[in-house]
Amino acid sequence: MNKARVASIRTPNANGRRRNGLSESLKNDANDGNGAVLRAVRALRGPRRDLESAIQPNADLYEFAPVGYVTLHRSGRIEQVNLAACELLRAKREYLIGAPFSLCVERNNLNLFLHHLVRCRAGDHRVETSLRLKRRTGEPVSVFLSSTATADVLYDGSYVYQTAIIDLTERERAEEALRAKEAELELIVTQTPFMLTRCTRNLRYRYVSNAYAKMLGRTPDEIAGRPMVEIMGKEALAAIQPFIDRVLSGKTACYEGLVPFRGGQRYFLHCVYVPDKNERGEVVGWFASLIDITARKRVEEAFRESEARMRALVEQATAGIARCDRRGRIIFANQRLAKMFGYQRSELIGKTIKEITHPDDVRHNMELFQRMIRNGKPFEAERRYVRKDGKVLWADISASPVRDEKGKVKYAVAVMVDVTTRKKAEALLKRSKRLLESLVEQRTKALRVANVELQGEIARRKGLEGQILEISDREQQRLGQELHDGLCQQLTAIGLLARSTALRLKDHRVVQVDELEKIAQLINSSVMDARNIARDLHKEEVEAAEFVPALQRLVDRRIWRRPCRLDLKTEINIEENKVASQLYRILREALVNANKHAHARKVVLEVRRSKKELVFSVADDGIGISTKTKPGPGLGFHIMKYRAESIGARLELESRKKGGTRLSIYLPVEKNETDVGY
Repeated sequence: MNKARVASIRTPNANGRRRNGLSESLKNDANDGNGAVLRAVRALRGPRRDLESAIQPNADLYEFAPVGYVTLHRSGRIEQVNLAACELLRAKREYLIGAPFSLCVERNNLNLFLHHLVRCRAGDHRVETSLRLKRRTGEPVSVFLSSTATADVLYDGSYVYQTAIIDLTERERAEEALRAKEAELELIVTQTPFMLTRCTRNLRYRYVSNAYAKMLGRTPDEIAGRPMVEIMGKEALAAIQPFIDRVLSGKTACYEGLVPFRGGQRYFLHCVYVPDKNERGEVVGWFASLIDITARKRVEEAFRESEARMRALVEQATAGIARCDRRGRIIFANQRLAKMFGYQRSELIGKTIKEITHPDDVRHNMELFQRMIRNGKPFEAERRYVRKDGKVLWADISASPVRDEKGKVKYAVAVMVDVTTRKKAEALLKRSKRLLESLVEQRTKALRVANVELQGEIARRKGLEGQILEISDREQQRLGQELHDGLCQQLTAIGLLARSTALRLKDHRVVQVDELEKIAQLINSSVMDARNIARDLHKEEVEAAEFVPALQRLVDRRIWRRPCRLDLKTEINIEENKVASQLYRILREALVNANKHAHARKVVLEVRRSKKELVFSVADDGIGISTKTKPGPGLGFHIMKYRAESIGARLELESRKKGGTRLSIYLPVEKNETDVGY
């Protein structure tokens, strides 16, 4: 990347101001005849070219990255933008650079962006926010912003916010599709006539379908979460306990039986239990698919009792019923069975079992039928059949032989229940379970990442504890220095004056009144210094009502090496003692630092009002700080910044244009109101 490319991804106005400033400086130096400055500027061109050459690969990566990137000024103005961001926003670079990023944010999402920007200013950690932008064409787009504060090394080292913009449109579409599928599955499960329950290993209902709750005369919410024994009763639970033991061992259990529920209700149920396993393969419960076959059993019993009574019941049955000869040809079918297969009854009679069975199940189905004809044993199975329109019909079939007087199998009777809906629901349930397992795995990974971050936070806090101990040691050293430089020197002066006065009394019997007055003044001053030091040692809290007098006493202390002055330019109204105490500690630390390190001639503590903020600043005319150094790298600055953030204020450290340093604390006058610079 050449110089033109580097310049193209920076703010043109800022570059122009810098170039114009440099030109004006060189022109003035030339007019003044200062050739040395001109030679120095020429000597700097080589390192600048080297710097631009060094950042060229990174600039290319920034420009052609597949993810949108913008560089934001602390005011929210766009300093840089790459091609992907321009394409995402449907805007040209010249329109975006120099413009407020808020112009790209939907109106009802502006507060989210402003809060994002305030969090960026408050610290140097990563700030992430999901919100909606508006393209140049007016259409909205959901994005994820991730901002990191970095120093602009190409010029003055000030902070900018490198912000990645990730398009969330596809993810939202996928989530919407997933919610639609889940709603569809829920509808199928709740509306299907077969009964479904999900039970835990400790024998509690975790979920029940509407059909199951309706059978018991309750609602699903009245059953879910309660012990099975409370709903079924001890007798019913004892009847199905062997099958529960089997499914909890990891095996599928299938049975038909009469279940005596609490309250005298008795249902003949066909039940299939499938183990419910977690991601580690452990059985945590089971899924139960139940069909009320009471009517079918009644039909079978009546069928055995009388050919006439059986026909009446068969025609009224809700299950499909057929009678087949020994070759498997249908010789009778009730209306329900004909309707299940989509035939007229006359069309169905005469067909063989093979003709209506699904090709993949023909061999096994015929083997079961022929075995029943040979040995006379009934069988039950779930098989696929083919309707007249070609659609697949899943049916639960129960076939029994009918013998003649000699005990020979004469024909067979089959009862069929349509379970197609249940099978579809089971397939959807399995697919949903696989999806759920995938989501759980993703969440587990996210939790691992969060755990790593938590460990890092714990380590950081342990480091902060060490820093606090270091501050405590430094505070003790400061108090010792104050005692040595202030109180001890005054006491030494008192001792010398007292000794001089004693010698005059002894030799000349003359007392000078001015020396005695000076001794008295030094004693009073020492008492005041001792009182201030004692206050520092024993009283860290400053009440809000005493805040202004405390500031005045702070600047008037005699221990300061440099003259200190309090400049109140506005009225101070602080109501909370915590706020007053934290402000006092920050300002005291700032005065200590200015006296020790600034080499200043004077120090001023100023209080003024700016818009909706009170501004407390400690300024000196000393050596200042280097512009190449990141503001606030020291331990003391971090402690003061932490104190400021604890009361909702922000802290800034800067070099003054006329020399020296200024530490400013911006305290909002009204809670939760902050001037964000727009």
